[in-house]
Amino acid sequence: MLDTLLPLIFTVFATLLSIMVIKPIAVKVGLVDKPNERKKHVGSIPLIGGVAIFFSVLMSVSLFYPLGQSISYYLICAASIVVLGMFDDYRDLSVGLRLMAQALIAIVMISGIGLYISDLGNLFQFGNISIDVFGIPFTILAVIAAINAFNMIDGIDGLAGSLSSVTFVSIAILFFISGHNSMILLPLILVAALLPYLAFNLGLGGKPHRKIFMGDAGSMFIGLSVIWLLIIGTQGENHSFQPVTVLWIIAVPIMDMAAIMFRRIRKGRSPFQADRDHLHHIFLKLGLTSKQALLLITTMSMMLSAIGITFHVLGVSEWFSLLCFMICFIAYAYALQHSWKFVRAVKRIALKAKRQTKGV
Repeated sequence: MLDTLLPLIFTVFATLLSIMVIKPIAVKVGLVDKPNERKKHVGSIPLIGGVAIFFSVLMSVSLFYPLGQSISYYLICAASIVVLGMFDDYRDLSVGLRLMAQALIAIVMISGIGLYISDLGNLFQFGNISIDVFGIPFTILAVIAAINAFNMIDGIDGLAGSLSSVTFVSIAILFFISGHNSMILLPLILVAALLPYLAFNLGLGGKPHRKIFMGDAGSMFIGLSVIWLLIIGTQGENHSFQPVTVLWIIAVPIMDMAAIMFRRIRKGRSPFQADRDHLHHIFLKLGLTSKQALLLITTMSMMLSAIGITFHVLGVSEWFSLLCFMICFIAYAYALQHSWKFVRAVKRIALKAKRQTKGV
């Protein structure tokens, strides 16, 4: 118990220290997020959450985790993605450059871990689907998808941090259930690193002036860490859980990204063009506060993760788990596509009620 608790306590304090040290430097060099048409926050907010989280994870893993070739490559890839994210935060890199850099990091990751997505599981009751050598480009696409899914969902305070915490805890639970206790520490270290960031980001403790943002460096680092753990957990002879379970424990970021990109393509726009049509934006348009939307979306993520873990524990057929997830995704995409009608209706009702109240 102490072997697990000590690294987590160290990680929390390491993140706090990193934030305190890096924040004034970021303000001095201009690594801040300024409000614009899409970003409605007040004032310039330091974009140092992701860098602080990475440094604390780096220190904790180096001190408390057995350093083999695999984990060393993880830290190298993580450092690379954080540097990429910092440049993007500072200069707004082009989409093409970001994707090429992410693909290169994915290739380094595959070679370092010596493992890629080659087994999709028994999804159709005809035996395991093996994609062999095609698994390499598939894994590269999966890495890019995970990185950008968590990057895109980072739209309101605490959302990317909360959803990734749910995912990391779910992965730790699945490792524990499978008896792979040696793998539990890394996802828990990532959660511990996120906690101080969330406190600053959400302005807990009554000190909103200390607010910081995660930045692209943080959301990309989270996405890379998630897919790293998922590949280790689902692939190889001694895997911990089935690939279909992955869909449940990263359901909200993946569904939101897929639905939004499909809508953008249908409108003839770039799938990477930023807008305000994400799930959290819909909730805000409905009149929810940022924290109410955060609580609702995080609860949704926890419920979907719980379904995936329950299916895994009960040994539910993979085809049935996939079918249930697809039903959820279709319902989600339909609701998101037609949400503007609902928003308009709610606004009309609210306006009518307001006029009637004034009339009285």
